[in-house]
Amino acid sequence: MAHRQAFSAKFQTGIASTNTRLDVGQLSGLFRSKRPRTGQHVRRNSYHIGERETRAWVQHNTFGSDEHNARMCAAEKLERETKAPGKRNGALGYVALDLLRFLLRLRNRRTGQLDPSYAYLAKELNRSRSAIVAAAHRLKQHGFLDWIRRTQLVEDADSDQYVQQVPNAFLLTLPRKAVELVGRIMRRPTEQQQRKTDEAARRQRLNQVPSVEEITAIADPELRELNLRALALVESASPPSGHNDTL
Repeated sequence: MAHRQAFSAKFQTGIASTNTRLDVGQLSGLFRSKRPRTGQHVRRNSYHIGERETRAWVQHNTFGSDEHNARMCAAEKLERETKAPGKRNGALGYVALDLLRFLLRLRNRRTGQLDPSYAYLAKELNRSRSAIVAAAHRLKQHGFLDWIRRTQLVEDADSDQYVQQVPNAFLLTLPRKAVELVGRIMRRPTEQQQRKTDEAARRQRLNQVPSVEEITAIADPELRELNLRALALVESASPPSGHNDTL
């Protein structure tokens, strides 16, 4: 409130001090920010290295390999659903899928650090820099990627440039629609877990089959022969892994 009153008084004083209409230069002086631009050649909303990215990396980029695969499946599902018949790409595009897959592999799984330059990404993916930048913006638009612009101080600068732009800190985010899908995918058993479950079920069926002693005690010859054949069939069957148990 005090700031508004001070501004109003300044504005009224400026009008009262002249009998002519205020020109654009005079009006801009009234609205000029108290914090002047530094004139440094850096992007807007940039932060010095270490100010924000460390905690954000831990929050967004540290997850297991199961979620790694689930996130990729969610992006591929979006691409399939948004691809119109006869079109080459969907909402993301194959370059964006390649970029996301590469970033998921490149991240530090312990600290979450992920700050490659666009030039490095273009070289590794064999794409132009402009294609990588466009793909990154599509991933950001659909919620799969975000970044923090960063700067660092220039040591022993010979010119007036005392800060410089450095590679972004990338964050592997998830759109709201993909969170539920990723959760469902992660709840599915892995191939190794499924093999263990199938092997346990097979062993349980083996335990339910009568032993040779119990079968030979059966009085009916036909029934005894039928049980012996069933026992031989179960014992000769290969386990789900395809490898027989080691003797």
